[in-house]
Amino acid sequence: MSSVESHQEQLSQSDPSPSPNSCSSFELIDMDAGGLYEPVSPHWFYCKIIDSKEAWIPFNSEDSQQLEEAYDSGKDCNGRVVPTDGGRYDVHLGERMRYAVYWDELASEVRRCTWFYKGDKDNKYVPYSESFSQVLEETYMLAVTLDEWKKKLESPNREIIILHNPKLMVHYQPVAGSDEWGSTPTEQGRPRTVKRGVENISVDIHCGEPLQIDHLVFVVHGIGPACDLRFRSIVQCVNDFRSVSLNLLQTHFKKAQENQQIGRVEFLPVNWHSPLHSTGVDVDLQRITLPSINRLRHFTNDTILDVFFYNSPTYCQTIVDTVASEMNRIYTLFLQRNPNFKGGVSIAGHSLGFSKYFHGSRRHTDTRGRFEETSTL
Repeated sequence: MSSVESHQEQLSQSDPSPSPNSCSSFELIDMDAGGLYEPVSPHWFYCKIIDSKEAWIPFNSEDSQQLEEAYDSGKDCNGRVVPTDGGRYDVHLGERMRYAVYWDELASEVRRCTWFYKGDKDNKYVPYSESFSQVLEETYMLAVTLDEWKKKLESPNREIIILHNPKLMVHYQPVAGSDEWGSTPTEQGRPRTVKRGVENISVDIHCGEPLQIDHLVFVVHGIGPACDLRFRSIVQCVNDFRSVSLNLLQTHFKKAQENQQIGRVEFLPVNWHSPLHSTGVDVDLQRITLPSINRLRHFTNDTILDVFFYNSPTYCQTIVDTVASEMNRIYTLFLQRNPNFKGGVSIAGHSLGFSKYFHGSRRHTDTRGRFEETSTL
């Protein structure tokens, strides 16, 4: 039995009439279904943890189209890798996971999204799973084709979704304690809004980035893992650099960009703090750190002591070598992924990051464009 037939059977057994409060928070609308069924247009999203909460962020339109073409190619998705975000992330299509290319970052879930519901405590929409979205789409197709609405479905989490008409679809959470008695959950409480298609939800979707890269900038951070007053990481701050640069292309060089006379500037972070503190130095510091004023001492060990490390003969050369080797690694990987790149390369350093570059100014590049380290102490 197909998923549509099984849900039809469930619908025939359930009460098709909505609860008295089903439309309480919605305006009355035209009930005319009108028209033929048109398949929903999918858009690809990825999940990111922001302030310990999941946030679903849309890929830009070009990346989403590229992912959809790979999905519709008819080939096995397992093992297929699609570069996104200007080549800084790879999406493993079969795994539905997104991996950073140039730096360490937790992999994030990727989803082909067609149906959405509004979250609990904010106005952002959350996509349903791909499998349940397909069930919703099949039920919607039958409702439009047969002009029979007030369809009721139950999600895998025993949540209730009711399709009253094409413009009014709601989502109810399961009633607490209903599972204990094995009873069918009923719709109660304030309903959530359900939307079909990304064009019906409020979300910013960017067009994408120019493929051509004219210049590469390495950004070396200063002391500590936090790079600004908002305690953001080097990756987040460099993302802002890149966004400002792309906005300047639109506001100041739009005509040149449309005529493909110029490309864009790529900014890549150089992280030396994590390799330094992974050498076991944190364990040694912990042994001699007093337990009082825990947060302040942790901040001092993780941030201010980087200055003393740099001024010590034991760790200074390690830090400088780490910066050079990290730039070599990123630059080699960048050329592999951008074999036609013929632009210039610059280094931007903030605070102690600039001091390390200045201290290692006798570093030079060889004929292959690699950064070599010479004795600076």
